[in-house]
Amino acid sequence: MGNITWAIIARWIACAFAGLGISTQAMATQIELLVPAYFYPSGAGLDAWRKLAQAALKTPLVVIANPDSGPGTAIDTDYETVIDEVRAAGARVIGYVYTSYGARPIAEVVADIERYRQFYAIDGFFLDEAANTPTTGLVAYYAQVYQYIKALHPDYRVITNPGTTTAEVFMSHPTADTIVTFESDSAAYRNHRPSAWVGHYGSDRFAHLVYATSTYTAAVGNLNRALQRNASVLYVTSEKLVPNPWDALPAYWTRFVSEVCRRNGGIDC
Repeated sequence: MGNITWAIIARWIACAFAGLGISTQAMATQIELLVPAYFYPSGAGLDAWRKLAQAALKTPLVVIANPDSGPGTAIDTDYETVIDEVRAAGARVIGYVYTSYGARPIAEVVADIERYRQFYAIDGFFLDEAANTPTTGLVAYYAQVYQYIKALHPDYRVITNPGTTTAEVFMSHPTADTIVTFESDSAAYRNHRPSAWVGHYGSDRFAHLVYATSTYTAAVGNLNRALQRNASVLYVTSEKLVPNPWDALPAYWTRFVSEVCRRNGGIDC
């Protein structure tokens, strides 16, 4: 078959994907699920943690553990057990640490980081309430925390969460490996437009967290939007802002994981 024919076929494929709202670049992107697992590992919460372990066997997964708005003051053996189980299945578990938009003293942030390391086997940190105002002081604040974590272990994953568009300097300085540049509901996500500079970096550097996505079909639509917007790290849930969008997995979780698995080229999805 000649090169011209292959070119025609390639255009047909590109047009078909475009008609579905999926770019060929997005189809080739490795998708990673980032789950704020803010549910206690007992009862329904324990079942959710077990589903996370099952999902880790099929697709790249990062789980945010949050025992007590941080690590708490002592080991919680229930958390210790599920964290070990999820990691054994292949997921990475990172510890939740709030930063109060750069107002929390770095010494307190570091104390939380060290308690996580003392209490649990973890793979990095999720720095919540991250500032997005590019002042010299705030950039230096997050850069200092980032450097501290990387000095502990270069493989620790650092994800910051301003939850909205931010300045490029927070990426280029750097202050994070991945930045959450969207955290809101599905209605707002339809109109979300990333900053132009986002296209200068790999899609694994950006994460989107989308709640109030009521159906599986809508969840797949938001998956497509994330990839088109150069964010291959994401989480989509039907849970709503009130009382807490991160207190349970969506009913379509298993089906959604299978879809991500297939997109990533998995076989046993």
